[in-house]
Amino acid sequence: MPPLLTDKTIVYRNQEKAEAIADVLENQFQTNDLSHPPTELKVKRTLKKFFKKKDDTEITPCLPSELLEHINKLKKGKSPGPDKITNQMIQRMPIKSLIRLTQIINGILKLKYFPNEWKLATIVPIIKPGKNPQDPSSYRPISLLSALSKIAEAIILNRIEDTIDDQLIPYQFGFRRNLSTVQQLLRLTEFVREGMDEGWDTGAVFLDIAKAFDRVWTDGLLYKLIKLRIPGSIVRLMATYLRERRFAVRVGSNLSSERAIAAGVVQGSKVGPKLFNIYVNDIPSPRNCQTRLCLFADDTAVMSTGASNNITDDLNSYLDLLGKWMISWKIKINTDKCQAVYFSRRRNIPDNPKLYRRAIPWRDSTKYLGVILDKRLTFKQHITSTRQKINAVKSILYPLIGRKSKLSLSNKLLLYKSLVRPVMSYASPVWGAAAKSNIRTLESAQNIIARQLTNSPWFIRNRYIAKDIKLQPIKDYFKKLAVNFFRAIENHSNPAIQEIPRYDPSLPRKKRRPRTLLLPG
Repeated sequence: MPPLLTDKTIVYRNQEKAEAIADVLENQFQTNDLSHPPTELKVKRTLKKFFKKKDDTEITPCLPSELLEHINKLKKGKSPGPDKITNQMIQRMPIKSLIRLTQIINGILKLKYFPNEWKLATIVPIIKPGKNPQDPSSYRPISLLSALSKIAEAIILNRIEDTIDDQLIPYQFGFRRNLSTVQQLLRLTEFVREGMDEGWDTGAVFLDIAKAFDRVWTDGLLYKLIKLRIPGSIVRLMATYLRERRFAVRVGSNLSSERAIAAGVVQGSKVGPKLFNIYVNDIPSPRNCQTRLCLFADDTAVMSTGASNNITDDLNSYLDLLGKWMISWKIKINTDKCQAVYFSRRRNIPDNPKLYRRAIPWRDSTKYLGVILDKRLTFKQHITSTRQKINAVKSILYPLIGRKSKLSLSNKLLLYKSLVRPVMSYASPVWGAAAKSNIRTLESAQNIIARQLTNSPWFIRNRYIAKDIKLQPIKDYFKKLAVNFFRAIENHSNPAIQEIPRYDPSLPRKKRRPRTLLLPG
């Protein structure tokens, strides 16, 4: 890490760097300064009334078999927390230690108290891509928690999920079982395509929430846990879990002084993502069927389909409602980073949508959940960007998969399939039916890599190389992924997925729709 520039001076030593980054993070882990007295008063009264009552209900105790199930799922390569206990050490514990750990966790559940020693996080700063390495705010905090505390969290999470899973809004796909970014992308793009086929346009606003996970209002979260009718014993336990948390930043072998975390769900924890979902679960629902909300954790998109003269009004009406809700719950929007795309084949576009009376200008494309969406959904920009990513990964792996590499062909092929091809095929069930000329760009990239892997001379045809090493053409590989993907969502229980338009992909009007990948040939 280079010397860091602070407001007062330049710091060179690791200890000083750790303190400088800790200063930035201490300010980051604070509730947004958005006052809304009616909500604050309501939350304060509810919490005071709740904690005044005596709660005799008990949380279902943990069995050694449940503990063992979570221990077996631990990944061996993970870094340890402040107590230096690794996952591998836990997996090799004798039976007596496992029984003692079960007793400790059952003590936590019985007393409804999370121990302070497990509320300390060691934060390792990692530079954000493209940021100034001398600025302390350019580092992403990677939070390392005690592995034992994560096991306790997983057991607590089981008890929370049992009570709330059927109460979560269906269009929140983040951190939920059997729901993914690709499914949310399919939902958004299929509604846009369906509108285009029917002669309608779609306007979409993509919101940027500032420090979404780090600035969750703790009292507001506890209030929402109560309102979701989660058992009082679990709410009391979560209150001790969320409050009085601390962190220390590590640079090299030096640790900063311990600092307080005043807000936010716990980074790096098992239960943190679920708590965030609960916090945003009462987000206002659109008031008409033309306006839809797409959520994946804090990645928020609002879309409206219909006649061009109604789209901006519908979006503004919902954004006004959403803006008031966000102020009430101390959620801050980066209005400068919000984007809007008008999906249409027409040249004329309506007025810009507004958030907090500030216009969000229409753009020709935006990036949402890792896919570049252009206004006509050709995905040409996304495929070009993907080709650039493939070249970047290939250059990093060149010593291993290059022509002069000493690795065997089977190992080279394994590296390609596990590290390069996933970059190429991410969300392909959504955009894999793009124009042949665009898909050919990726096919060309695979052919170049196949030649590189096999060190083939120029006169051998690409199809013979692919046949010899049993490498599927990209189009066939995308089709295989699409078949599995659409089969999985066919009978999905989530209402938001069930409402995705279904159609016959063989119809001429459905050309370039995702399901055309399922057609033979």
